Amino acid sequence: MSILEELLKSVEKSELDEQVKKICDQIMAEERPKFENPKNEPKGSNIFLAIEIKDKTDSNIIFICLEREEKEKYIVSKWSRKKSINLSSLKRVGVWEVDSTDRKAEKILKFYAIKLKYLKGE
Repeated sequence: MSILEELLKSVEKSELDEQVKKICDQIMAEERPKFENPKNEPKGSNIFLAIEIKDKTDSNIIFICLEREEKEKYIVSKWSRKKSINLSSLKRVGVWEVDSTDRKAEKILKFYAIKLKYLKGE
């Protein structure tokens, strides 16, 4: 059984937004210690998941986020800024809408994982 399947089984009786949030919280607990720039992590009540990825040129700070747009509607977003700029805030530079016709936590998280792998260059 995969890690995602185990997480899904533990939250299967919750509403979709609650399922996604609980799973993302567990993923964040594992990923946050790996961040090189933790103070730049995008935060907000609707940012459920933010994972830092390495820039190939090492000149940018980049986070890929799973955000809730409204009840049971999600987007994957890319947040970035140049390392040389002394600002703590990032800007949203890309957005991909998650297909809202299939409202299952597994599909939402798989879509996020696919975009994350693509943006990492894998």
